[in-house]
Amino acid sequence: MFRSTKQIAALLLGLSAAAGVASAQFGGRPGDVVLYVVSVKGDATFRPASPTVANNPNTLTVQTPLSLPAQQFGPDFPGESRRLLHSETADNFMMIVQKEGIVSPHQMFQDPAKVLIVGGMLRLLPPNKAPIDAATGLYSPFPKSLDFGPDMPNFEELSFLWTPSPLFPVVIKVDPSYISPNNPPGLTGIDYLLTLGKFVVLTPWTGLNLTYPGQGWVQGIDRKVMEADAALGSTASLVRLRPGHTTPAFKINANTHIAVLQGSVTITPTGGGTPVTLGPLQYTFLPNGFSVVMSNPEPYSGPTQQLFPF
Repeated sequence: MFRSTKQIAALLLGLSAAAGVASAQFGGRPGDVVLYVVSVKGDATFRPASPTVANNPNTLTVQTPLSLPAQQFGPDFPGESRRLLHSETADNFMMIVQKEGIVSPHQMFQDPAKVLIVGGMLRLLPPNKAPIDAATGLYSPFPKSLDFGPDMPNFEELSFLWTPSPLFPVVIKVDPSYISPNNPPGLTGIDYLLTLGKFVVLTPWTGLNLTYPGQGWVQGIDRKVMEADAALGSTASLVRLRPGHTTPAFKINANTHIAVLQGSVTITPTGGGTPVTLGPLQYTFLPNGFSVVMSNPEPYSGPTQQLFPF
């Protein structure tokens, strides 16, 4: 699908100007909330939960990544830093910031990672080839030993990165001649990566009322699975709630990372927990089996919003 990456990026930028950045790049419409949901170390199924049973503990913490201390990658990567949001064995979730106009060198991933670009644009600079612009809304899995770069953000680039690796940074500088032995024959790392990634806006939504019939999910709450990696036990999804919509009580029997891409969401722990409201690019972590109800606080404004199922 990436034979026309530059054309798709240009199209997404044009849609952004016409319809609003989040609407074009994450598949939401005005008033929707769109969430990035990454579940690991368990089962990513949304399971029914009792609205009266309390979690232990029964509180959630909201983090604003860009207000956290920046941890620099080091002298080989002068423009890159991270904001660490969650870290435990085999489960690390963070925001990566790449400053505009600073080139990062040819590099190798020491361990696998999953990356969603949520702001700005990253220009890939394959040697002896035309640059390729990776726009906001690009989801990419990075296999271990993948060779990547050089690259340089056209605009400051923000991305959420999940990795099972404790290494920081998960990339190291390598000689420009290095090509991963795990790449398919004839492909550089950038070529290979562009066969693996996808723009989230091009992945269709599925109503959770269809995925989980008879469990209280109503029309207007949707999900798209970007990747389910059985080898790493990770599932990356987007979830969308139309204005005024509320989920039934549910739980996910896995560590679950939630970041807001568009709009705002109120998350209420079951059993009398204190609600928290997250706005754009804010983050919270649901421990394995933590039961919640989610709602879009934007008021519903009429039946016309139900005319378009996409």
